[in-house]
Amino acid sequence: MASTPSLCLLTPTWSGDRQHFDVLSASLARSALAELPHFAVVQSEDMDAFAGSGGPSTRLVPSSDILPSGVDRRRQQARRWASALGRAGTRLSGSLALRTGGWPSWVHYTGWHTQQITKLAFAAQSDFDTVVVMDSDVVVLPHASTSDFVSENARALCYQADQPASAFGGKRGNWNRQAHALLDVPYDPQNYFDTSFETPFVLHTESLRALMRWLEKRYDQPWWQVLLAQPVRRWSEFATYRLFLKRHMPTDAVEWRSDALIRYLFDAADPEAVGREVRALTQDPAAHFVTIHSQSSGRQLWGAEGYAPHVMDALEAATAASG
Repeated sequence: MASTPSLCLLTPTWSGDRQHFDVLSASLARSALAELPHFAVVQSEDMDAFAGSGGPSTRLVPSSDILPSGVDRRRQQARRWASALGRAGTRLSGSLALRTGGWPSWVHYTGWHTQQITKLAFAAQSDFDTVVVMDSDVVVLPHASTSDFVSENARALCYQADQPASAFGGKRGNWNRQAHALLDVPYDPQNYFDTSFETPFVLHTESLRALMRWLEKRYDQPWWQVLLAQPVRRWSEFATYRLFLKRHMPTDAVEWRSDALIRYLFDAADPEAVGREVRALTQDPAAHFVTIHSQSSGRQLWGAEGYAPHVMDALEAATAASG
């Protein structure tokens, strides 16, 4: 009988998402995933802000321990630039980099880009068969299970969405186009359009290492340099990995599942409404996770502190109801 694949959870995070991380940790502690090893890779300069956070299965790791040599230093430089310029100035710098082919170079190392490298680097270095990325803005619901992440036939497992290309544009279109260009796959959005970008996202470590070997052979550079050289904001680690599974792996090597078990709340402006929605989801056996989108970038006027008590009340009520 084949042994059960080893499994861990991974959350890249930073001080702006500390409140969200606390909600995630509390929901994990009340779930069937509570005993899974949970690695939180924290931006190095924010480690003190996370002191005492997480649960018994949480291990806090500084990003400098995971990111390739020199990348964490450049990430910190980019953070200082972004702080000095503000959101509008940072976006303008990103637009300049798209027009100039890469200048200013610091925008390639902002937190959004280096968190993607963090996820892949951690999984590639891991001794676990499967690494499940779970962002800070996820809430684990009572029906979540470790079986959500393990293929019945010991294959790579990956979630996907069955939605037409016409339903999406913007950043998802950019991520799809860039993944196809990167992996030398002709792009026909009518036949393939990736729309599943939320977490939990399952990374099968051997398949991920195969992707990295492919990138290094194709571009004659370390895999992370290849990815950080991509146009800013136009690439996605998830789109790249999933397309690699689709087009560069044997068809019988991957088990594909619908991502319908992951739900979304895009507006958390009304904390009580968020609590009611989460309470309803706890009673839906088909809902295992809900993403309450983080707005730590300042685009909206809410944070986790407003809705956290309502979410925890909903989870406690579900626990009590289950006995």
